[in-house]
This record gives sequence, C-alpha cells and structure tokens, in this order.
Amino acid sequence: MAAFPSYSSSRENGEEEVNKGSNLIFETVKYLSEVGVKELPSRFILPEAKRPNADTVVGTAQQYDLPVIDISSLEGPDRLQVVSAIGRACQETGIFQVINHAVEESLISEVMRVASEFFELPVEERNKFISEDMMKAVRYGTSFNHLKDTVFCWRDFLKHYCHPLDNMLPLWPSNPSDYRSVMSTYSQKVRCVSARLMSAIVESLGLPHNKYIVENGFRDEGSQLMVLNYYPACPEPELTLGIPPHSDYGCITILSQDSVGGFQLLHDGQWKAVRPFPNSFVVNIGDHIEILSNGRYKSVVHRAVVNLEKSRISVASLMSIPFEAKIGPAPELIDEHHPALYRDTNFAEFMNLLASKEYKARVFLDSITLQGHDIPINHKLSPGFSC
Repeated sequence: MAAFPSYSSSRENGEEEVNKGSNLIFETVKYLSEVGVKELPSRFILPEAKRPNADTVVGTAQQYDLPVIDISSLEGPDRLQVVSAIGRACQETGIFQVINHAVEESLISEVMRVASEFFELPVEERNKFISEDMMKAVRYGTSFNHLKDTVFCWRDFLKHYCHPLDNMLPLWPSNPSDYRSVMSTYSQKVRCVSARLMSAIVESLGLPHNKYIVENGFRDEGSQLMVLNYYPACPEPELTLGIPPHSDYGCITILSQDSVGGFQLLHDGQWKAVRPFPNSFVVNIGDHIEILSNGRYKSVVHRAVVNLEKSRISVASLMSIPFEAKIGPAPELIDEHHPALYRDTNFAEFMNLLASKEYKARVFLDSITLQGHDIPINHKLSPGFSC
C-alpha cells in the first residue's frame, strides 16, 4: 500500500530531512532551456498521432470562454443562484472561472513572483528537492513520473503538501527568502475558497452539508497539494506538450496562471484554449467529485501546450478529502434507475496506480468503474497520454 506523505516532525531538520538520500540528478527542461537547445531531445517527442495539431498550439487554438461566476454572492441572498450556476458548470463542462474570491490580486502577484524566482535559482539549489519518491512531502522534477513516462513532458514542477501547515511549512524551500511566508498565506486563503466551493457543489447535488463537508473531514482535515508548473519556451512546441491530457484525482483544483496561456480542455471532442482572465481562478472538477456525484458531474480532461517564444508559470492547488478517507457514490444519488457507477476508493489506491504505470487520461476512473455499468456517453473521452 502507498505510504502517505512523509515528513519530519522536527522543525530544525527542515529541508535537510525531507531530502535525505535524494542525490538523483537529471536534466530538467529548465536546464535544457538554459543551455539553449535548438531542437527537442528525442525523449520529449510524442508519436505523431499524439502531437498537438498546429492549430491548437498557443496563440492559434480556438478559444473557449468558461463560465465566470462571482462567488462573493455565496454569502448573501443570491446564494441559490450562485449554487445553481456552479452546479450547471459542473454538469456541462466540469470547469469554470471564479471572480471576487477574496484572495487579493497583490498576493496572487507575489505567488507568481516567488514561483518564478524558485525556477530561476541555480540548478544546485533546485536539485535539493529532486526525489524518486512520489509521496515525498516536497518534490522537484521534470515531466510527471520520469521512472514510468515513455515520453517526457516539457515542464518542470515543484510539488508540496500544505496540510497540516505546521508540519509541512518547515520542509518547503527557504529560498527565495520569502517563499514560505508568501505561499503559506496563499495556501490558507485558497483553502478557504475551496471550502466555500465544495459547500456549494455539495448543495447543488442536494446532499447534506454536514455529512459531506464536515463529517468526512474535507473542511478540517482535507488534503491540499500545491503544484508549481514551469513551462520554458520550447524550440519545437508542435512536437510535445507541457502536460498531456489527464483528469485530476481530487475533488477540485484551483488554478492561478500568468497571462501567457496554454491551458486547454477537451470539449465536444476538440481541444479549446482557456483565455486567462485577470484576477480569477480556473476551477476544475476532479475524479473524486465525479465519483461522489455518481457521474452527474464531470472530471474534466485538460492539458497544457507550450510555445516557441514565452515561458509560462501556473500554480495549481489540488483539494480533496483526507488521505486515509474513502470516497464513493453518495447513497442519496443511487436508486434503481441510477445504479452506482464506481466502487469506493481512497488516495492510497490512486497512488499505487500512479506509481505502477504511465498515467493516462481518466485511467483511475476506468480502474474503479463497476463492471456492467457504462459511463454516460458524454463522459467518454479519447485515449490520453502519460504525463
């Protein structure tokens, strides 16, 4: 069984403890960018059938305008209208943008700044966090799972858990000097946003708040993973992807991104570019909500494309139930006309799957779909890629 995120309880040990024994060094895409490669190394080149089409790279892809929902009204007389709008977005596309979310624009700018400064650190500093252990509390790397990926993604990442914050914070990078203070403030504010959104999603399904937000631990003990993605300018963007198609395993993902663009979703069988909207968050539904809703709400398949001229940074916060908790279709949504589509599962099962094979779009949902129950046709998607 997969272990849960490992961390030292000693504040004094900090970065040294989280990286003990981590002397793995390999060429990151940041390094390749810095040395000025003129063509992609072969390990980054996708098979021809899986490459992004020329008309779907940054700047040329068809734009898709996500629903923009003002969530300030969740605390007021218009709550029911906002809950209804969120429910429609979850059912129709599985993705929407939120504004007036109570996270200051200045803080979001600071998050993007320290994220950028981390990836600009000397390679020796960044490499302190390289690890083969996918359950490491803090991990820096390239692609997704370099041990299993047959084709690498054109991205570097820094991942770290955010809850419980007192345990995790001493393990985060201390360079840039204000990384911990900026990211800890941001993680706490995003956690509040996620609690408000999850409450609305549960309400839109007609489910009891106390049972699915409080008793299952989402509000107080829910998992929180922050992922900083760095996509350098790419010499041959038409041959690779920043992140190939995938769905997120958790409940919801809250994404902040710069103005470059590159996030795309699969909609009606076509890849559509999501235009960055100032001071907004992109919110996408993950596998756990599709499971909980028994297929009513969609876990959206998305990807990231790269471009020739500009680097891009995004910060994703993946929010879900506690690691040890199980999730399954809500009994209130199951009857003779709506049988359970999925069996109960937990985070450990997902991590075991992740560590054992290439991760393809919706492979986790496919692995827990009950035999004899097809997923509704509008949920079926074309095969994905390892990422």
